Amino acid sequence: MKVLQLLCTALVAGAALSKPQGTSNALTIFTRVFSLPNSMGDYLDIYQYIPDLFNTGMDNDIESVHQTGMWIYYENTNYNVESGGQVYFVHGVDLSVNFPNQYCNLVTSMRYAGNKDIPNGDTWTLYEGEFFTGLEYYGEGDAASLDYLDVKASSMVLTGESAWTIYSGQSYSGDSLCVYPNTDHDIGPLGDRLDFGIYSTMSAVGVPDNTVRSVKKGCWSKKVASPPEVKYDYKSKQGAWGSARV
Repeated sequence: MKVLQLLCTALVAGAALSKPQGTSNALTIFTRVFSLPNSMGDYLDIYQYIPDLFNTGMDNDIESVHQTGMWIYYENTNYNVESGGQVYFVHGVDLSVNFPNQYCNLVTSMRYAGNKDIPNGDTWTLYEGEFFTGLEYYGEGDAASLDYLDVKASSMVLTGESAWTIYSGQSYSGDSLCVYPNTDHDIGPLGDRLDFGIYSTMSAVGVPDNTVRSVKKGCWSKKVASPPEVKYDYKSKQGAWGSARV
């Protein structure tokens, strides 16, 4: 499949900022996006996927965010599914971030990874493109086939604490590999925890691109993936941001 382009490079990272007034302490997957740096200017609270920001008043107008969970911000509509573009992502608990200048006033679509209602629930998401772009296939349990994403997955994000086994054949057949959400562990100010397995390419997992055909909860393989080092613009105990460059 066509590899969708990611133009994220090592940039000047945003600084951790104070929590914006009015944000709840409850661990909820959300992002508050701002039109200016330092959590200033106009803002919009978002709790769901936004394939096109055109009618929200924040299209190409985001310069900083305050959020919980993993949110992925895309240059183009529909998560860069029609064309390649820049991607910036942030994950953490109660975390504020200034976007680098190169990413300010750029975001046109956005979505989160994981279970919105159970922030650290056991989930897996496979993406059509590298770096979490394009169509996705999401699951909280076993999947004997991947339907429209069959042999098309190029990147993956795991949340929670469970291992998963990915297979090269449908119905849990063929070559298998255990993967864990063990690349990142974010701890919030109140001790809340989010666990992630962030794999920007399938080669980072240790399997060829476009070969995954089924997924089963738990570790059912003798082969276990080693967690790759994910390179960020900045990383702290509370979260991280930048591009996923393995």
